[in-house]
Amino acid sequence: MKYELSFIISPAIAETDHPSVNQEVLDYLKGIDAKITREPYFMGRRKLAYPIAKQKHGFYVGLEFESEVVASLKDLDTKLKHNNSLLRYLVIKLEGQAENAAVDFSKMEEKEIARGRGKETKKVKVSAAKAIPKKAEPKEKIVKEKIKLEDIDKKLDEILEEPKLD
Repeated sequence: MKYELSFIISPAIAETDHPSVNQEVLDYLKGIDAKITREPYFMGRRKLAYPIAKQKHGFYVGLEFESEVVASLKDLDTKLKHNNSLLRYLVIKLEGQAENAAVDFSKMEEKEIARGRGKETKKVKVSAAKAIPKKAEPKEKIVKEKIKLEDIDKKLDEILEEPKLD
């Protein structure tokens, strides 16, 4: 079965130590006889939605792997849980999803470079075109006729005078 593992490396860990943390995670996967189908891809430093362990930022990393033994995921979970270098991690089962439904991280990298956050300082145009919503055309004004109070009273009298058919 195919799985995706995403994890957040603590900002307290020096960036020079990130490859060793990645290697630890790869060793965990080798320990459970998992086959790496997509090498770790670094998504960069991001602000967290809420503080985790008093940290406001984290370094996101993701990878994909295959494992035939589902019970071995529990061992992986235990090892990842006890790794103090990781703030959070998530393992997602990819089975049953379309192959082209995977996220294209090359476009994310282009956007990061365009924003000036990527590895390169050169700005690159993002190829994905954004749909610009058209302005809504003004609707025709609905003119309501004023109803007289006398007309309402007449209508109510008619309704009340009708015999009930219960």
